Amino acid sequence: MFFLVGAYFVGLARPLINIDYFVACILFVMPNRFLKWLGILAFIIAIFIDVMMLSMQLFPFLDISAMLSLAPFLVNAPLRYMVLVGLVALYLALMPILMTKISKRLFTQKRDWFYVLTIALFGFLMYQKFNDIRYVDVEGDRFAQSDFFVIHSQYKRYRWMADSEFVKHFSNIPTIKPLSADIENASHHLTNANRVLFIVAESWGVARKESVTDDMLANIYAQKDNFEFIERGYFDASGATVEGELRELCRLSLHGGYAFSKVDDTVFKDCLPHHLTKLGYHAIGMHSGFSQIYERNFLYPKLGFKETIFAEQHNDKKRCSAFNGICDSEMFDVVAQKFASHDKLFFYWLTLTSHASYPKKDIRNHRLDCDKHGLPKGDICNNFMLHTQFFDDLGELIKRPEMAGVEVIVVGDHMPPVMMRNPIHPYIHWQQVSWLHFKVKS
Repeated sequence: MFFLVGAYFVGLARPLINIDYFVACILFVMPNRFLKWLGILAFIIAIFIDVMMLSMQLFPFLDISAMLSLAPFLVNAPLRYMVLVGLVALYLALMPILMTKISKRLFTQKRDWFYVLTIALFGFLMYQKFNDIRYVDVEGDRFAQSDFFVIHSQYKRYRWMADSEFVKHFSNIPTIKPLSADIENASHHLTNANRVLFIVAESWGVARKESVTDDMLANIYAQKDNFEFIERGYFDASGATVEGELRELCRLSLHGGYAFSKVDDTVFKDCLPHHLTKLGYHAIGMHSGFSQIYERNFLYPKLGFKETIFAEQHNDKKRCSAFNGICDSEMFDVVAQKFASHDKLFFYWLTLTSHASYPKKDIRNHRLDCDKHGLPKGDICNNFMLHTQFFDDLGELIKRPEMAGVEVIVVGDHMPPVMMRNPIHPYIHWQQVSWLHFKVKS
């Protein structure tokens, strides 16, 4: 009940009945001291798995090893997370004591364990028959975000997640090869500027109507008299976000896995950050998500970044929905500070807030009028609004004196994934990404 109430208030999915606790209950009422201790251990394990499945909805890609690696950052975590961890710890400490007292009062006869066993067996039978019934109908089945089951096993769901092909990719060593010559990227547009801001924009595709892009970039183009040049375009692109990163930074393709910690460093020796570092640039890689996602904590140094910035380093900043990461709007000051500190800088930024499913609560800028452009409400409209919000913030950033002389490239990683009944084709070009390139006058 503790986790069910907590999940309700935090907005997380959880089965109404988690049969993992049945095992603990059966052992706990057995007329044997050793079995009772096993029941306490089974109870603690069930709680740990319950916490894991709830945490995965806030921090996707989280597993047991990643949870342990994040533990040192708890002292710097937002207060609400420390409070939640404290409550779970208190629950772990008090529940075995409470269970002991309840069992002594309710189970006075040695045969009483048989009644608990009967109820548990009935629960297991109900699970076998009705484990696919949900009390809330939610689309999507990734990261346990639709686990509104009436009765299920959190352990079974965790094993399903861990054994899924998507998750297995994170332990597979990828095959990395040079891109074929016919595949485009935006990084080849770079000139020889001493100060570069290179942004890979999450889920920035190509609007069918040019007017949508014009409106989206209006506050950038309003400053064109302060630019040495400005140009934009689009090209075909597919694959996951990290594939878009390697396309832009290394002209490399990726297949079969994401275990970058196991990839030899020499594979990335010709990547752009390595090249620019040799020319005297300070190379910074920033992503406002957690570093363990796609093993970027291993990948970014391999690509040649001498400094990395991730969510763990900015726990005081406001969070948005995507992977519970830092809102992109919170990171513009970080960018400005770095350009104020370095005369020769390559600053790479992978954005996050515009990640699917484009929640309305992350949209604070409503300048883009979807009705005016005939865009349907939902994912498609929200995606374009989030990008408009980002470009308006970028427009404010480049007005700052520390951004004088900075060359800027913004390019999408992949087309926006859309989960809605409206067809996507009338509004967004399939498997294409946009790019924008300009240079602020010195």
